[in-house]
Amino acid sequence: MSAPPFERYPLLMQPFYSPRPWGGTRLAETLHKDVPRENGPYGEAWELSDHPDGRSTVANGPYAGRLFGDLVREYPRMMCGTERVPERFPLLVKYIDAAEDLSIQVHPSDATAPAGERGKTECWYIMDCAPGAELIYGLQPGVDAERLRAAVRANRVEQVVRRIRIRPGDFVYLPPGTVHAVLGGTLLCEVQQASNATYRLWDWDRKPARALHIEESLAVADYSGQPQLKPVAVESLEATREWVTLVRNDYFEVRTARWEAGELSENSLPNPHGLILNVVAGQGSLKVEGQPPQPLRLGQTWYLPAGLTEWALEAASVEQPVDEYLRVVLSESLELS
Repeated sequence: MSAPPFERYPLLMQPFYSPRPWGGTRLAETLHKDVPRENGPYGEAWELSDHPDGRSTVANGPYAGRLFGDLVREYPRMMCGTERVPERFPLLVKYIDAAEDLSIQVHPSDATAPAGERGKTECWYIMDCAPGAELIYGLQPGVDAERLRAAVRANRVEQVVRRIRIRPGDFVYLPPGTVHAVLGGTLLCEVQQASNATYRLWDWDRKPARALHIEESLAVADYSGQPQLKPVAVESLEATREWVTLVRNDYFEVRTARWEAGELSENSLPNPHGLILNVVAGQGSLKVEGQPPQPLRLGQTWYLPAGLTEWALEAASVEQPVDEYLRVVLSESLELS
């Protein structure tokens, strides 16, 4: 029996909420998420996810209540522009609220990931953090596997990692193998491969204790010192109202743009395989030709199915009591072409 005709419209995503011991309250208080009251704290909202550990659903329109991944498999060409979709949608997009420090951890690549899982290349847009906030971002130059092993045994991992300052609006790219940690007080948007492969190297002696993965971490960590890794201060980029590419790799391309109050975007992006839109600052509206405008609010995630090209974004007018600009992060899988 064939599927009913596909209805193409912007899909507002309903996330899966993941409880974490380091989670806070800003998913609800800042991003206005309907976070469950029990089994918290919740540190992650898996906004667009087809991963078996947590799947997101559609929140609006004819497909409300449907699993995003089920729509991809039922309508692969309409959703993703191809009949050859992977077993699961290849990207996962989250909001992360770190009230406390996350574990110092590392992710494998496709080549080193465990059986049945993918590697985890990821990137972050820093939505908010305290003045002077930091991230752990790679190892110090000269640290090799043996020195890292010794630091783990001596509970001195902090002494062999790099700390970098961050500010709201920074963009951080993390190739697999990058030893890293989000530190407390940080709210961010994460775009990553659809993987949950995480090796914990150190967890701050947190109680109750969680499993560590010392040997796995040592095997996949990057010991090059990664001098090329540094945050991009997105707000310092001159381009506005035009899409700026923040990163492009084998798995995804991530762009951003901003519009001042009352400005309307002129969309010039092709959409052959679907686009993911995250509202990371301000408010506005999403306009699609022939459809009613959709309100854009901080913390929303939208999926624009393949072939939906007649759309535009408008920042909220100056009369409205919101931020004076609208910024979105736009992601696209490069594995569907």
